[in-house]
Amino acid sequence: MDGEHMDAPKRKIIPKRALAGILFVVGFFMIIIAYALSPVFVLKHVKVQGNYFLPDEEVTRLSGVAMGENLFQLNIDEIMQTMAKDIRVERAQIKRVFPDTLEIQVVERPPLAMLKCDYGYLEVGKGGIIMAAHRDLSNIPVPIITGVTVSDLFVGDVVENEQVKKVIDYLDQLNWEATTSLSEINITDPENVMVYMQGPVQLKMGDINSLGKKLEITESVHREVKQGKHHMDYVDARFEGSYSIKLKS
Repeated sequence: MDGEHMDAPKRKIIPKRALAGILFVVGFFMIIIAYALSPVFVLKHVKVQGNYFLPDEEVTRLSGVAMGENLFQLNIDEIMQTMAKDIRVERAQIKRVFPDTLEIQVVERPPLAMLKCDYGYLEVGKGGIIMAAHRDLSNIPVPIITGVTVSDLFVGDVVENEQVKKVIDYLDQLNWEATTSLSEINITDPENVMVYMQGPVQLKMGDINSLGKKLEITESVHREVKQGKHHMDYVDARFEGSYSIKLKS
């Protein structure tokens, strides 16, 4: 019988010091969680930076956050992905600023031109994408493309008109200050495009296919107009690589 006898398993006894340590760690984390979920860290302010066209309120709306939400429970990656789905937003960076603020740094996808359509006016951005629609001309500081009217285009659509696309490509390559100095680009005659710069100054640009080769000319004329040294009547830029200025008498 002695050989068949099996010793009973010994019970492991957790030392009181170790048990106290475990309880302390659990209690400590519970306190942290309770503090993180407390009213101290509820969202009270949204700070928007980098926006030019979109009002702060619109950027906040696009983020989908609501005042009173807990900062720790906001899914930052999800918010950035949601904002990037809007065609007016190229990208957004978001960070928590404790105890009660969310900071949104937005990079906008700017409109490049306004375009007449069958029901009003369209904001056209890079690649010819329609970014917004208006019944009347808005105060957006970009030129209007005249001499052409499009139809059946809505926000999110892409302009397929080849002449308009060439103008958009031209504007996209200009520096932003030069782009916003233009008031109108008339393409009624694609072989004799007229660009109007605020001042007002008329630029005779010639064939629409050569617009992309006249970026430096456009920016140079803009700098001269900005300096205000000459009162220009018009600029003849029909020939690549050079231009002549007709001064007002």
